[in-house]
Amino acid sequence: MNTTAALIGFFGITIAMLCAVGAKYCSRRKPEIDDNELEYLEDVAREHELGIADNRKRLVWLIHMVENKYALSVAQTARLDRVRGTLRHVQG
Repeated sequence: MNTTAALIGFFGITIAMLCAVGAKYCSRRKPEIDDNELEYLEDVAREHELGIADNRKRLVWLIHMVENKYALSVAQTARLDRVRGTLRHVQG
């Protein structure tokens, strides 16, 4: 057997296995978010809106984390949009 053909086969199989593992890893379902975590986000937004604390950076970070980490239902997305709107309203 030719050495070049063996190397091409070895690397081809290795790349195919890495692609399969990567596809499996990326296709994991996101967990559902707990309503207590959304309530915390709303409380932080309420504090910011009332002027109790300047939570702009924390809100932006929390919104980004929630969007990337969790799968949201329609109602939870609406709650997150209200928090985002509160942040925009207070900034503008």
